[in-house]
Amino acid sequence: MVTLLIVRHSKTPWNLAGRIQGRSDIPLAPESEQATREAGKNLPAPDAAYCSPLVRARRTAELLLEGTGITPVPDARLVERDFGALDGKTYDELGLPDHTELFYVLDESVGAEPSEEVFARVRSFLEDVLGKHDGERVLVVSHGVCISYLIYALTHDRWDPSDYTMAYIKNLDVTVRTFGGEA
Repeated sequence: MVTLLIVRHSKTPWNLAGRIQGRSDIPLAPESEQATREAGKNLPAPDAAYCSPLVRARRTAELLLEGTGITPVPDARLVERDFGALDGKTYDELGLPDHTELFYVLDESVGAEPSEEVFARVRSFLEDVLGKHDGERVLVVSHGVCISYLIYALTHDRWDPSDYTMAYIKNLDVTVRTFGGEA
């Protein structure tokens, strides 16, 4: 059995401005650091931790883990989806309420990473983690859209866009999933 504690990174200046970050490596907003430390106090103690290598996720993981002696392992499979030309744009500029609608406007014409590739990399990550951490609680810190795909990959062996709905994941939201076997 493996318990995953899946957390979206804390807020950045771009989150506060409603700007799409994608692969842009934006640091946390200064006011987010204390909120993240406080969230860490309420998080069940993990046995292991993984994070996206982007600074906003890596720093969130470090702050959540303060005092535990656990160092998060960066894993490129947890990086945010590449939004191509939409990176840096605001949701207002695109007429979108939030990141849940990005899935429906992304395609190769804007240089976005294909959904099949996002699914394949997060599915690969899950298979590795679930096979390696039997009986453990594992913290995973990533990004809103990547986490939405990750949650989908927990219950699907292959990508099916007709069966996928983008989940809204707030900054510092914790999603807990427990598994007794393979993903």
